[in-house]
Amino acid sequence: MKLVAVVRTPEHPEDAARAVAAATGVTLAEGRMRLAPEPPALVTRAEEGPAESLVAALTRCGVAALAVDAAVPTDADRVVADRFSLESAGLSVRPAFGEDAFLPWPEVLAILRGLRASRTQVERDQATRSFSVGLAVATGGLRMTRQTEKTVRSSEETAEQVILVYARDGRCFLVSEHRLDVSCLGPGLHPSSAANMAEVARLLRARAPAAFHDDRLLRLGRRPLPFVAGGESRSTLGTTTVTRTDSRGSLDVLAEVMRRAVALGLLP
Repeated sequence: MKLVAVVRTPEHPEDAARAVAAATGVTLAEGRMRLAPEPPALVTRAEEGPAESLVAALTRCGVAALAVDAAVPTDADRVVADRFSLESAGLSVRPAFGEDAFLPWPEVLAILRGLRASRTQVERDQATRSFSVGLAVATGGLRMTRQTEKTVRSSEETAEQVILVYARDGRCFLVSEHRLDVSCLGPGLHPSSAANMAEVARLLRARAPAAFHDDRLLRLGRRPLPFVAGGESRSTLGTTTVTRTDSRGSLDVLAEVMRRAVALGLLP
């Protein structure tokens, strides 16, 4: 299966919406809605043939579009940095497991800074009884209390900044806010983890100025995506319902779309 995405806002949105509607069988209004989010935005999920046909139709309309495999790379496919050093010739990464890796600065294709979030929401139905004067009078004392029901909600969210460093040969190096040993920053160390990630991004931008740098996934990486499975789960036990959402998969998809767009010359 393929995911079709647009990576730039269409210059002729009506033509693009017609192409989406014709290729996917949705209404013109639905076609407009699929093109409405800030790019990169997913348009549809389809088999390879129909997906490539839609990409071709959008390209004819002047839209920067592409298709990627629905099974995009995840952290399991990346070199996750425990420590790193910025050398004159390139980026040296020491992962928590495995051998050290090295990426020469001229081989850096793109550096994407993003945010992924997980949220747990608990809804619990509670029934309480309280004394009711009116009910006691109306029933002659046979019933003294009234039952009321209410839903109590609580939620918890955790967020993590990440920096994805893509090589021209397809490798990806991940710098994660919650995994990085920040002592490797030396004098650039800050009191907060968010400031440390900003410092890492600044250092990488200075060392690899020719690479494509983008921070929009700090906003877009936490939004749920259509056509991406596994972002939400729900379980119910008795009167309690627990809903869990995780934008990790959304970030992975958007990052792969942007990487492919840079490799194909659709970005910047």
